[in-house]
Amino acid sequence: MTDDVGPLRKYAADGVYGLHVLTTVFVTWAWVLPWESALWFALFFIPAMILHWQIADVCILRTWEMALRGHPDAGNPDQGSFLVSLFGLVGITITFPTASKMSYAISYASLGGCALRLFVIG
Repeated sequence: MTDDVGPLRKYAADGVYGLHVLTTVFVTWAWVLPWESALWFALFFIPAMILHWQIADVCILRTWEMALRGHPDAGNPDQGSFLVSLFGLVGITITFPTASKMSYAISYASLGGCALRLFVIG
């Protein structure tokens, strides 16, 4: 990454990073939220997010952040994994394939929890 992108792009990249963190937290914990509207939103958002991963092979939020930071690999799988870097912040090293499996597993589990609460538990 480069440091010569200017302060506005750095702030924008930090904003996209923050949105990515919030999205990750929401997808992980949507099934426990007390609002039915959050469950319905997750029921449509999570499959759309997974479909995006399948089609694009990269996350749009990670791509935007990396592009704003001037990363030469922004937009292709070499740009790196958000989850790998997030774990790295707390000193845990995981591989890209592990991060990918975790992302899918957590997303599907949360989606299942939302569906369970909406259609079975009530």
